[in-house]
Amino acid sequence: MTTQDDLAASAAGFRPGNLVKASVTSPRPENGSVAVDNSSEAGEEVVSKDRLLPKVKQVSKCSYCESNSAESLKTVPCLSCGSRCHIDCIACAAKFKDKILLGDDFFHFKCFKCTDGQERFKRYHLSWVDVVHITLFNLTHNPPVRPNGGANRIKADDPAGQFSSNEHGPQEYGDSRIYFHYKADVAKFIDQHWSYFWTKARGETWINSASSALSTNSTENVPEDGRFESGKAKYNKNGMWALTDDLRFPSSYDSAQQQKGRTVMYSFAEDGSLIELPSQSGNGRRKRKTDPVSKGSGVRATKKQRASGTPGTPLEGSGALTAGDYGAAAGSAASKRGSGGGGGRGKREAKSSWSISMWPDIDNPQGPAHMSREETHAAAQFVIESDRLTVWNDKGYRMAKASHGAETGAWYFEVTVLQPVRPEYNLRIGWSQISGELHAPCGYDVFSYSVRAKPSTRFHAAIGSPYGEEYGPGDTIGLLIYLPQLDSDEKQDLADRKWQPGERYRQFTYSRPESQRPYNADSELPPLPVLSGSELVYFKNGKCLGPAFQKLYLGKYYPAISSYMGGKVKVNLGPDF
Repeated sequence: MTTQDDLAASAAGFRPGNLVKASVTSPRPENGSVAVDNSSEAGEEVVSKDRLLPKVKQVSKCSYCESNSAESLKTVPCLSCGSRCHIDCIACAAKFKDKILLGDDFFHFKCFKCTDGQERFKRYHLSWVDVVHITLFNLTHNPPVRPNGGANRIKADDPAGQFSSNEHGPQEYGDSRIYFHYKADVAKFIDQHWSYFWTKARGETWINSASSALSTNSTENVPEDGRFESGKAKYNKNGMWALTDDLRFPSSYDSAQQQKGRTVMYSFAEDGSLIELPSQSGNGRRKRKTDPVSKGSGVRATKKQRASGTPGTPLEGSGALTAGDYGAAAGSAASKRGSGGGGGRGKREAKSSWSISMWPDIDNPQGPAHMSREETHAAAQFVIESDRLTVWNDKGYRMAKASHGAETGAWYFEVTVLQPVRPEYNLRIGWSQISGELHAPCGYDVFSYSVRAKPSTRFHAAIGSPYGEEYGPGDTIGLLIYLPQLDSDEKQDLADRKWQPGERYRQFTYSRPESQRPYNADSELPPLPVLSGSELVYFKNGKCLGPAFQKLYLGKYYPAISSYMGGKVKVNLGPDF
C-alpha cells in the first residue's frame, strides 16, 4: 500500500495535463435504434432494449368493460390500442389480480381485442426507483394500521430489528402529504413483497439502495420533476418521505427513451409468482452480430443512446471520426477483440449471470487536457465555458468529465470552487470511468467515486459516509488518484474494453464466469476486478484529508465534476499548480 507521503510526493511528477496518447476523437453514440422482433425459446414475443415500443395515445376507457378507468388505481395500458384496462378485467390475470399492487402498471400487456383473444401479460424489469415509488404509492393509498401499544407486535414482526426506528408513518406535517419512514415503512414493505418485484436474492446493502433511490429522485435533486418529498428537508424529520404527487402512477415519470428501454423479464405462474424468461438472462439484451472471426466472443450490445442533446465539439487531434465509423453499415459487424486472460477474467461472455453493462473506453485525444464537451463525457445540460475549464450546471445533478483519463500511475488535479449561480448549490468532485452515469451525481454508480461539498460526504455506488471537511467558494480541492502497475491480465482486460474505429459506439455486457463470484457475495457486487493498492486521496487548501477510497475497481479514470443547482468550479488539470 502506498503511503500518504509517497502519494503526495508522486503527485509532483504525474500530471493529467501530460496525458497525450492517441489521435482519435471521441465517438458519438448512435442516434437511433432499429426495431427488431425477437422471440423467446417458448415462442413468446419479447421486448428487449433494442425494440421500440409503439407510441400509442392512452385512453382512459377499459376495452373489456367499456367503462371509464381514469379513477382506478389498478389499471394497465394496452401497448397496441392504448386502452387503460382494469386489472380485474384481464382474464389471464384473474387468479392473481388481488396480488397486483396499486399504481403498478409495469407490464407488457396487449388486450384481448388486439390479440384475437390471446392476451399477453408479462412483467417488465423494475429498477429501485420503480420499486420504491410503487411502495410509497401503496403505503399512501392503503396506509398500515398500527395497533395501540403494539410495540411487542412490531418486535415480533421484526425480531432482528432490521426495520426498527423511532419514527414511522403515516405522518402528516402540514403540506397535505403523508410521510413514511424509509426503513420502518418503505424497506419493510419491500422486504415483505420482495418476490413480487424480483426473483433475485437480497444483497447486504439493499436498504441503502432503496434509500438512495429516494434521495436521488427527490425534489431537492430534481427540482423540476422530483418524485419524492423529503421530511428532513422540509420539517427536519429524519428519514421521512412522501410522494410529491400521490395520484401520479410511477410509470408516468418515465421519459420516452425510458419507455422504449423497458425490458420484459418475467412471465407469471397461475398463482402470480414470477417466472424468469429463459431468453432474457443477461439483462434481456440480444446478441450483437459478429463477424466469423470474432464469433464466439459473446459480445452483447444495446443501441441505447449515450446522452441526449447535440453532438459535442470535436477534440483537438487528427483522425476524427466520419459518419461511416459509427453508422449502420459499419456497425453491422464487430471488429476482432481479445477475450481476456487469466482463466476468464474480464471476458465478454454471453452466458454469465454475473455481468454489468458498460460503455467502451476510448483513447485520449491529442492536445492538453480540458473538460470535454463530447457526448461520451458530459451531459448536454452541463455548461462548459470557453476556457474549457470553468464548468457548472443549472438544475439537478449532472456530470462532466475531463478529456483525458488514466489507467495506471499517480495523477493529480485541482478544483477551485467559484461563487455559485444559485445559493442552494452543491457539488460532487471525483474520478469516474467512461461508464459513469452523466445524468446523475458522480459516485452514483460503481464506476465513479466522489466527495460532496456540503455536508462533506464521500460517495460510491450511491452509498455515502462522512469524510473530510465541507468546502465552498474560495476553497481549492486537490484530488490524487493512485493506480498501481497492471499485470498482463489487467492490461488485456482494459484493452478488450476499448472502442475501435469502424465500430458503432454502444453499450456491451461485461461478464465474468459465475464461478468467479465470491462465495456469499452481495448480489449487487459488480464483476469488475479490484485493484489492490489503489487509492483516492483528497486535499483541501493544501491539507491532506487522508484516503477517501481504496481498492478501486479496474478501469480508466477521468477527473469528474458534478454540479447541482448552479455549483460552479474552475478545474486545473496541470501541469502548473
